[in-house]
Order: sequence, then structure tokens, then C-alpha cells
Amino acid sequence: MFYICRMKTNKNKKEGNAYDKILKENIESVFLPLMHKYLGINIASLEIIEPKLQTTLELEADFIRLVKTVEGEEFILHLEFQTENDLSMLYRFKEYDGVIQKKYKKEIRHYVIFLGQKKMRMKQKLLEKMIFKGFEVVNLSQLNYEKMISSQIPEEIILAILSDYKGEPPELIIRSIIEKLKKTSKSKAELNKFIKQLGMLSRLRNLEIITRKTVTAMPITYDIQNDGLYKEGLEKGLEKGLEKGLEIQRQKTEQIITALLREGDLSISKIAAICMVSENDVRKLKSTLGKKK
Repeated sequence: MFYICRMKTNKNKKEGNAYDKILKENIESVFLPLMHKYLGINIASLEIIEPKLQTTLELEADFIRLVKTVEGEEFILHLEFQTENDLSMLYRFKEYDGVIQKKYKKEIRHYVIFLGQKKMRMKQKLLEKMIFKGFEVVNLSQLNYEKMISSQIPEEIILAILSDYKGEPPELIIRSIIEKLKKTSKSKAELNKFIKQLGMLSRLRNLEIITRKTVTAMPITYDIQNDGLYKEGLEKGLEKGLEKGLEIQRQKTEQIITALLREGDLSISKIAAICMVSENDVRKLKSTLGKKK
């Protein structure tokens, strides 16, 4: 049994949630085979355990001091006074060690001062395999894209977008990913899902535009109009077009008002009514005409 933590990105919360969703959907299909392929872990069975961990842990040590010895050593000295056997003491000290280390980032030496009359029966040492010594990393940006695309697992194939391209152009990699997804997807709906995930992951490499263009150009059944990146681009285009249209309309209205003011036959209120603007807008424009004279 082992526990997998999900990485948070530095993107905004909305995008971070989207990446999390992809990882949650694909984690057993993708990352468990990766454990075997790159870390040599052969999994026989899995058991779901509660992923939410308490973050409100509050510990108060009996005695904790920063020590400097005459020999020049520097470390944290932690003492706990115990009158009875506590069979969970070893795991309590493991918690202390993590909390103290995180805060002070120094060597820690832990001691129990046992004050009880009964025989001390508390375990003092963790098994070697239970001692935290660091973590291993599977760095997707260093994995060979060819090896990932050669997989028969669609969830692993889409991760090739985050791999090492070995100097090959991104367009070629994206096209290869899509072609392999077409062969390994079990249905059109599943292909659409993986293409959508590919588009989202492409943002992590600033390849969303290239990915969108490649998807649009390739003869596949993917509904690009329902793609999040496509919609975002369309919305930005519409917004930009709307702004431009409003600016043109504003300029034309100002030209009409200027012409009417120069004629001098109409009052400010009538000009405002004709052009459907406020009288204040007409007065402002009239004042600028006066300055130009």
C-alpha cells in the first residue's frame, strides 16, 4: 500500500483545479504503470485509504532548545518526560521530528526521560523501511516522448505533451500524440475526452495555440467548438471585436456632434437627443472645439 500526493501548479486556482481533475481521472491508469516502468514497483493490489490529512496538528514539546556545543556542533535538543509507557510514543516522536524539522531545518536529537517505576516497554527505533529519507522524482520533462507515445494507455500517451521532445518540433509531437490517441481510444467520446485533456495539459508548456491548430487541422471527430481553449479564444476574439466596434461607433458619433455644433443652428439639448448621448457629453466636446480654435 502506498500514498500518492497531487502536485499543485503555480497557475490560477481555476486552472489548478482543472489539472487536478485530469490527474484524479487518470491516476490509476497512468501513474501506477509509471511506477512500474520508471521506479520498478510491481503492484499486486491497491486499497483506497483516506486522502485527506489533518493539518491542524498542534504539538507542545516538554523541552526544546537550540544547542551549540563546545566542539562546535549545533542542533535542536528535544526532551520529553514520561511517567508511564506510551506505546504510540515512537510515532509521536515521528510527528515531533517532522514539525520541528520543518520549522527550524536543523538536526534534531530526541530523548525521553522515563520517570516511571514499571519496566520501560516503549519502542525506540523505527524499522529501516519506515524511516523517511527523502523522495524519488519522476520528472516528466526528462522522459523520452517516443517511449510515452508507444504506450497503449491513452492516459499515458497524453502525458507525452509534457515530456522531452529531443529537439523535435512541438507540432510533430502533438500530431503523433493525436494519431496514437485515435488508435487507442475505445470510442469517439473517449477520444474527445483525451483530446480535451491534451489541450488543458498543453498550457503547462505554452502550447495551447499550437495544439488547438493541430486538432483543428487533423481529420478527427473532435468537436473543437466545445473545447475550453477554443471557447476562450473565441470569447477573447468577440470581446476584442466588440471593443473595436464600440470605438468606431464612438468616433462616428463625435463626428456628427462636431458637425452639428459647427452649424450652430441647434441647441445642446437637441443635439444630445439626436445623437442619443448626454448633454454633458455634448458640452465636453464643445469645450474641446473651443480650445482647438
